[in-house]
Amino acid sequence: MKPIYIIGFMGVGKTTIGKELGDSLHLPVIDMDSYIEEREKKSIKEIFDQDGEQYFRDIEAGALLDLTKQEAIITTGGGVVERKENREVLRQQDLVFHLTASFETLWDRLEGDGDRPLVLKNSKENLRSLFNRRLPLYESGSSITIQTDHKTTDEVIKELLQHLDVNAV
Repeated sequence: MKPIYIIGFMGVGKTTIGKELGDSLHLPVIDMDSYIEEREKKSIKEIFDQDGEQYFRDIEAGALLDLTKQEAIITTGGGVVERKENREVLRQQDLVFHLTASFETLWDRLEGDGDRPLVLKNSKENLRSLFNRRLPLYESGSSITIQTDHKTTDEVIKELLQHLDVNAV
């Protein structure tokens, strides 16, 4: 079995949905940010602060490649689609779910989140611009888009499962 990827903008629920989907399918869940933190022995915030975003994106690209062989649910960081080569890797995968929501919904979730370097360093309008710029990148790197606005976790999982041949998983 190949990995199942969950991509999308920060705050859309990738980690929460990934954990629930993993439980439903009895598959391990690998959060790419946690995977990177373990390998680097630093938090994502520390990597951004000490080494910069470019260094983080280099590590992230390597992690994405490393994880293509895993039989797991892979939840990515929101910026994984920033690099063309990452989008190419994602396009070569069978199951890449893009979770999305309106920017206003995401802003309600993100406002004041001190653990997200890009939230701390940007205004609402800058984040909106980033969201709008990344939206087509998520679309180009995914096979299925799931709208999460006004849906419970269970509703999103149910929709995800409709796209999976559960017998093959």
